[in-house]
Amino acid sequence: MAVFLPIVPNWQNGVRDTYEFKTDVFTTRDGSEQRRSLRVQPRRKIDAAVLLDEDRLRTFSDALHLARDGKVEIGDFSADNATVQTTAASGTMALTVDRIPTWLLPGKPLVILTGRKARKMTVNTVVGKTITFTTVLIGAVGFGAVLLPLLPASLQPTTSVSIYTTLVATSAISFDVEPGTIVRTPDALPFDGAPTGETTQIFGPAGLFYGRYVLLRKPNYLQQPQTAFNIAYETVDYGRGITKTFTPVPIISRTLTASYMAMSHADAMAILDVFVRAKGRAGEIFVPTWGNDFPPVTGVTTRNIRVSGTSFFDSYGADNAHRSILIRTKSGTLIPHQITGMQTDSGDTLIAITDVIGTTADQIDSISWMFVARFAADALTVQWTTNGLANILLSFVTLNNLPVEDSFGNNWILVTGQWRDLGVWQDGSVWQDH
Repeated sequence: MAVFLPIVPNWQNGVRDTYEFKTDVFTTRDGSEQRRSLRVQPRRKIDAAVLLDEDRLRTFSDALHLARDGKVEIGDFSADNATVQTTAASGTMALTVDRIPTWLLPGKPLVILTGRKARKMTVNTVVGKTITFTTVLIGAVGFGAVLLPLLPASLQPTTSVSIYTTLVATSAISFDVEPGTIVRTPDALPFDGAPTGETTQIFGPAGLFYGRYVLLRKPNYLQQPQTAFNIAYETVDYGRGITKTFTPVPIISRTLTASYMAMSHADAMAILDVFVRAKGRAGEIFVPTWGNDFPPVTGVTTRNIRVSGTSFFDSYGADNAHRSILIRTKSGTLIPHQITGMQTDSGDTLIAITDVIGTTADQIDSISWMFVARFAADALTVQWTTNGLANILLSFVTLNNLPVEDSFGNNWILVTGQWRDLGVWQDGSVWQDH
């Protein structure tokens, strides 16, 4: 039987929310991959530090002794919450809140956090912004108290408590949320509900480009993003004489690691949705570098970009990983494009683009690479600083830029069963740099 664990997190240490998929990745000698997703929904783990002072240490110990099978119920500390707007005296059965989240429904249990105390209640009715409960409140509930959904979870086999005095203790607790009980359902896909031939241009922190998401979120440069260049050459060395190297992988893959800051609960969930859509390592997305990756642009025609020098052609002319770009104009417009080829011309590099470029050379602020990439790990951790502020560390491995039709089973549309062969693989849009 699940036992309610009346704890409140110590936000000085934050709350770690980890979502984890499970993917089999099969890699050939030339670096191409086949990936198989083994979970429809991610497993979720919560790590939180709690302060146990006064009678809270005793009630915490009592609850642990009841949970002999490890099954407990806790408040979902990082959930989209509701805040109490009035003061309710002990013995009353109603509260007025600022908003009604989607999880707050009649007949559902919830957790009320007041200070460092947590209590479990069951909703009876929801009328406007007034909630009534099936039982009376034991103890007053003041303005600013928080309502959270209830999570079924499992404790780790060992839970340690650090005791400072007879009245003060702390504990760092890990919970595994019961699989299948709380399902993360992302918002509607860009194609869902749109008439045939039309697409939604912006979806949360992502746009759509040739059948894949583009992560339109800049990293937090205070956390110093990292780029690792993975050179997959092989060396034959018999221990004497000359050696010989071979390059079976035709591209230099990069591992891009950066921290992204979410300024609201909805913001964090939008970033998480990109991970959920991709099923962890299984799917593919476009990830811009946001850097100034191109030499000075000396000219732009309808479908061609001219950059100074030929070294750019030498580095990327035959590299299939470098085939998508993101142009940022001086007005803040973001324009994605696909490269069809490069050639040298009069000492410069001439880059051919699939579609009309849509800007002039003097309007371009910078041009960044957009890599086809997958997540480097099946786990994503949201480090909540408060209930509405979080840091999310994302890591990507860049791949060959192949059409989605050639990556059957690997891209997010196919992984999620949302194949729409509309003949529209590009949304033809521009985005705004926020």
